[in-house]
Amino acid sequence: MLFSERWMTLKMFFIYVVLFVIFRIGAFLKQFPATHDFLRWAFNLLSGTDLPPTMYWKLLFGKEMLENVWQSISVDMNKKVKLDNKAFNSPLVSLSDEGFCRLLDFAKGERPLVVNFGSSTCPIFMKKMLEYEKMIVQFKDVADFVIVYIEEAHPSDGWAFDENNNIPTHSSQTERCVAARQLSSQNAICPVLVDSMLNAANVAYGALPIRLYIIRNNHVVYQGGAGPMGYCMDDVINWLSAYTGQKH
Repeated sequence: MLFSERWMTLKMFFIYVVLFVIFRIGAFLKQFPATHDFLRWAFNLLSGTDLPPTMYWKLLFGKEMLENVWQSISVDMNKKVKLDNKAFNSPLVSLSDEGFCRLLDFAKGERPLVVNFGSSTCPIFMKKMLEYEKMIVQFKDVADFVIVYIEEAHPSDGWAFDENNNIPTHSSQTERCVAARQLSSQNAICPVLVDSMLNAANVAYGALPIRLYIIRNNHVVYQGGAGPMGYCMDDVINWLSAYTGQKH
C-alpha cells in the first residue's frame, strides 16, 4: 500500500473514532431535558438550516444517523473531482426516455453549467429548491442548469426523518427514476437527470447528501462544500454574478 493510501486510511479511522465519540456524548446528553435546546441549536448549526426537532429527534445520535453521516464523510473524502481540474463526464439516465446520457451533454459551448446534486428526502435540498429556481430565472441567459438525482439522503428504511418524503432506498434504476420523476413534476424549470445504480456521479463528485458545482469548458470552476453545511446558493449566485459582469 502506498504512503498516501495508508495516510488516508489512518485519517479516515481517526475521523470515525472522533465521530463515534461525539455521537456517544450526544446520545448521553439527549437523555437530559436541560440539554435539548443546546442539541437542537447544534443540529441546526451543522445542518445549515432550521428544521423542526420533530423531524429528526427520534433518531438523533442513533445508529442510522451515524452510518449516514459516516457515509457522507467517506464519499466526500474519496471524491475524484477537484477544483480547476477536468470534470468527470458522469453516466446518467435521462428522464425523458430513461435512456443513457452523460453530464457534459448538457454543457453548451463556453456557458457555465450549474449542477445541483440531491434527492427528495433531503429537507434542505427541497427547502432550497425555490432559491435554485429563482437563480435559474436570473441567470438563464448566461448559464445552464441541471439537477442530478442521487441516492436518497434520508430513505424511509434508513436515517428517516418524520414528516418527510417517504421514499425507501432505491433497489433498481426504475425506482430511482420514479423518485426523480416526482421531483421533476414539481420542479420542471430545468432538466432532472438520474445517477446510475453504480452511483458514479455521486462517487466522483462527493455529492451525498447535497452539493453544488459549476462546470465550464469541461473543468470544475466552482466546487461547493459537502452538504449540508457547505451547500450555499449564495456562493453560486456570487460566482454567476461575477461571471455575468465579465461577459458585459
